[in-house]
Amino acid sequence: MSKLLLLFLLFLLSCRAEKIPKVQVRTLDNRVVYLSDYKGRDTLLYVWSKTCAGHSKDLKELNRLVEERKEFLIISYAVAMTSEDVLKSYRELGIRDKFLTLIDTEVRFNDHLPITFLPSTYIFDKRGKLLKTHPGLYIPTSSKEGSS
Repeated sequence: MSKLLLLFLLFLLSCRAEKIPKVQVRTLDNRVVYLSDYKGRDTLLYVWSKTCAGHSKDLKELNRLVEERKEFLIISYAVAMTSEDVLKSYRELGIRDKFLTLIDTEVRFNDHLPITFLPSTYIFDKRGKLLKTHPGLYIPTSSKEGSS
């Protein structure tokens, strides 16, 4: 009986769906919002920091994705940076962002969904359920990687 109970508990834990976390972040204009406020659309969350390799090319690619993948909300999610750091990075790269930028100065996202690689992409469906993580910029190949 105890083995059956243990198996059942393990099953329940494995079924726990990871969701967009309710992490307090700031916008580029310094407004306080929660990442979970953006649930309701398929979301591509690109997590980066100014010290990670490869983010320059990827950030430039995000503008193209906004135009080509309108089914996704594209978010540039800057960690361990201030809005001034992000704006400076965008200026240095010549980026005029068409995507949403959120800033997590204290890297609170990592408390909910571990960041194992920077930069990384997290894909969430409309209900906020985590569908995929990928090192670097990941571009979904089909709309099936979003809607559910």
